[in-house]
Amino acid sequence: MSIKLKICGIATLQDVLDISRMNVDYIGIVTDPISKRYAKDDFVDVVKKFSCKPTVSVKVNGKIPELIEKTKHADLLQIHRVLNNSELEELRSYDKRVILYVPASEKYMDYLKNAIDYSDMILLDSLKKGISIDLSFVKKAIKEYSVGVGGGININNIDNIIEINPKWIDISSGVEKYPGKKDMIKVIEIVKRVKA
Repeated sequence: MSIKLKICGIATLQDVLDISRMNVDYIGIVTDPISKRYAKDDFVDVVKKFSCKPTVSVKVNGKIPELIEKTKHADLLQIHRVLNNSELEELRSYDKRVILYVPASEKYMDYLKNAIDYSDMILLDSLKKGISIDLSFVKKAIKEYSVGVGGGININNIDNIIEINPKWIDISSGVEKYPGKKDMIKVIEIVKRVKA
């Protein structure tokens, strides 16, 4: 089975158009103002008009009902924070497909085991933005679970990520000219390597 690819942090219509023509599986839009890649929730509606790729609205803060409501037009909601047990249970009340962030660290192994019960799309990502993931932990987790990987992935380390064969790869800053603007040469190279 081929590895799926999500290009995240897209904030311009031109990037949506260019990336939609590529062999990319998900278009990620960060719709939380906490991010320097922030795009308004309405941008998801614009993306849907110009792209047939599944859209992911990425949120960090907010209560579960509010996050679901704000992302109703996106195909998936990605919650990029660790949820408590009651928040995880709340997800069962909705039919929205959700990507759950799990820090790629041994100390979050129990949370990973728990999160798997609430979503078929788990993203192992670095503890802090811009820091590469702990590959030894990811290798261990992938032996047991079908998960995605993100965090500090770029042209220089993509082959190491492909080698461990995650379910999907999430890449943002590693293919940017600056936050929110993608470097199409880098995106093309990443797509070529992941989808080879």
